[in-house]
Amino acid sequence: MTIKPRTLQAINIWNAGVESVRGDRLIERSIRFDREQLLIEDIGRYSLRGIDRILVLGGGKAAAAMAAGLESIWNSSNPPRQRLEGWLHAPRGSFDESPMAVAHRRIALHAARPAGINEPTREGMLGCEQMLRLARSANEKTLVLCLLSGGASALMPSPLPGLLLEDKVALTRHLSRNGAKIEELNEVRRALSQIKGGGLARACSRAQRVVSLVLSDVLGDPLHLIGSGPTILEPPPNPKLALEIIARFDPHRELPPSIRRCLETRSKSPDESLGSKGCPVETHVLANNATAVDAAGTQAVALGYAYWMESNRASEGDVRGVAEKLLRAMELAVETGQPDCLISGGEPTVQLPRIELCGRGGRNQQLALTLLHLLENHSHPKLREARCVSIVCAGTDGEDGPTQAAGAFVDHQVVEAARKQGLESEDYLARCDAYSFFEKADGLLVTGPTNTNVCDLRVILIRD
Repeated sequence: MTIKPRTLQAINIWNAGVESVRGDRLIERSIRFDREQLLIEDIGRYSLRGIDRILVLGGGKAAAAMAAGLESIWNSSNPPRQRLEGWLHAPRGSFDESPMAVAHRRIALHAARPAGINEPTREGMLGCEQMLRLARSANEKTLVLCLLSGGASALMPSPLPGLLLEDKVALTRHLSRNGAKIEELNEVRRALSQIKGGGLARACSRAQRVVSLVLSDVLGDPLHLIGSGPTILEPPPNPKLALEIIARFDPHRELPPSIRRCLETRSKSPDESLGSKGCPVETHVLANNATAVDAAGTQAVALGYAYWMESNRASEGDVRGVAEKLLRAMELAVETGQPDCLISGGEPTVQLPRIELCGRGGRNQQLALTLLHLLENHSHPKLREARCVSIVCAGTDGEDGPTQAAGAFVDHQVVEAARKQGLESEDYLARCDAYSFFEKADGLLVTGPTNTNVCDLRVILIRD
C-alpha cells in the first residue's frame, strides 16, 4: 500500500524529532577533548592533568551510538596522551559485531540482550560483572565517563545476593503487565541491584571523578530514575518504597518470595555502604523528550504547518486518557481552523488482560488504535474515519513492546483497509492486539533501532 502524502509528512516530522536526539550526534555536538581538558558543551570543564586513563562505562539503547560519537571525537582531536577504554551495554543489532569492527574499537560494546526483548538476560548479568571489575580498577589517575541512556535498566542487571536473574525477569514482566509506570518500576529496580541506585559510582570510589552524560527517557529527568541511576548516590535506594510499590501491584503475592524477602532484609538492616560518597560525581543531561518535540516542531514549520506542542513532565497514565486528550485537541483544531499540526511527547501505560487473552503490541500501537477507534464514527466530517487526519504514534527508540514495530500510523486509508477486512477495533483493543490490527491494515511503522531513546513522540496533521 502506498502511504498518503500527508502521512508521509507526519512521519517526516517524527523522524526529525528522532534524528535530533541520536546518541552519536549528541556526543559529537557536546564534547571536545584537548591535551589538558575535557569540555562538555557550556556546562562542564574538566582538567585532564594527572589523568592517564579515561574509562567509559554504562549502557542503554543509545550506548553504541554514543560510544561511536566519543571515539570519533577522540580520533579527530589532537592525540590525547590518556588511554581511552571502556565497557558499554547495548542491544544486539545496534552495533557492528564483526571481528574487524571489534578490533578497531577502544570502547568494548557488549550485546546485553537481543533486539526487541527489553528484559534482563544472563548476557547482561555477566557483562555487569565485567563492568564492576573495571570500575573497581579505577584509581586517582582515572576519569570515569558514564554514558547512559534509556533502556539501561534492562541492559544492566546485577541482582543482589539471594536473588536470581529469573526473579528480576518475573518482576519486570509482572510490573509492566499490570500498568506500573517507569518511575515505579525503576524505584524497585534500584533497591534490588548491585549496580543501580548508585552502585556503579560506589564501585568507582577510587577514581579521580565520575562524569555521567545522560540521554533521558524518564519524563521530568529525575536523575536517580534514568537507567535506575547507576551513578546517582542521592537519594539512596529505598527498599520500603519498593515494598509499597510491589504490594500495590502484587496483592496476591504472585511474585517470587525472594523479592520481598530481600527488600524486607534491606529495610531492616540498611547497607552501610550506601552512605559512602567516594569520588566526586557529576551528571549532565544532554537531551530528553522535549528536545525531540522541539525539533519535530521546527520540521513542521519547514513543511508549512502551524503547530501546538507538549512534552509531558510526568508519566501520563492510562493510554485511553491520553487518547481522549489528543482527541479534544484535534476537535479544537478543526473548530478554530488552527493549528493544523499537533506534536506531543510522553509515555502512557497499558493495563494488559490475562496472558491467555493478550495479543501483541506496545503502548504506541495501543494509543494509535484507541485514536482510530475514537475517530471511526466521530460526528465531525473532517475527523470521521480520519478523513482529513494523519496520526503517527511511535517510540523514539524504534521499539514498541515485544514487536518489531516502532509504533503505528492512522489515516483514512488505514481505516478503510480495516473496514474492508471487517477488523473490529474495539475487539483488538480489549485484547491489546494492536500489532495484529495494524499489520493487517498496513499501518505499522517499522524503523529498526534508532540509536536513541527519549520516550514516545506523536505527530497529528489535520489538513484537507
